[in-house]
Amino acid sequence: MAAQESPFRALRAHFPAKWELAVRYGIVIGAPFAAGVSAGASPLGATAAAASLLILLLGPPGYGLARRAQVLGAATVLGLAAAIGALVQNHAWAIVLGLLVVGAFLAFARKVDRAMATVALFPVVGFLLGSGSDEGLRSAAELLAAAIIGGIFLLILDRVWPSPEHPSVAIEGRSKRLLPALILALPVGWLLASLAVDWHMAAYAFALLGVLIIQNARKAGRTTRHELLGFLAILVLSTIEVRIPVRTDVMALTAIAVAITGAWRAERGTIPLWSALGTLLVLIASVS
Repeated sequence: MAAQESPFRALRAHFPAKWELAVRYGIVIGAPFAAGVSAGASPLGATAAAASLLILLLGPPGYGLARRAQVLGAATVLGLAAAIGALVQNHAWAIVLGLLVVGAFLAFARKVDRAMATVALFPVVGFLLGSGSDEGLRSAAELLAAAIIGGIFLLILDRVWPSPEHPSVAIEGRSKRLLPALILALPVGWLLASLAVDWHMAAYAFALLGVLIIQNARKAGRTTRHELLGFLAILVLSTIEVRIPVRTDVMALTAIAVAITGAWRAERGTIPLWSALGTLLVLIASVS
């Protein structure tokens, strides 16, 4: 009779793989964000980090022309959305209309599949980042360039540090539940924040959207409650940091910590919703 394998041996075998995923995931977000902060351009660093993160969540890297086209195309979508946000940030009606459009796209894309739902996050995150950055054509061009740089950084990382396991996030949801609320979450959240606090409207709008996404996820029961509590904890921490306010490099460390913790908690390569959405929330809050 063959000896049964020790559970401790299985744990030790799995430990390096979990750490590799967590460290690599942290570098994908931390390196571009830290570079932007050290250069005194935190909005550009946050935009590059968001692009790298979202492209990473699209799936396995692959190589060649098709992969480069996918990465640069996705980064350009985020960059263009950020550029539009920067150009219209002082026009409330344009921001509300833009948030309604990108929010509706996300709400309906979540009914299709996981990949489409992840793609729909690009214009949402980009527009929110741009609306909190500096205004003007120069800022818009810099945000577009930063998003593309974030995509190029991920392409380089995939070549020098290939990984068989690219993380994903289960962002797709039920077909009809809370659909109208998801469509209206961003513009309503932005308007309510503008009336109540008049600052960091983009972050609070995304927070409302994140709560609804978790409530509308395909999971149910205890798992959903844990996801919601995790995201709310990150929201409270981000709110404290922006109200103090802390230095941007502290926000960068917060984003990295949230990302690494989520990757460590990943099951079968799927990052918890609270971590993926929480990391994006900290990135948006850092520039709002």
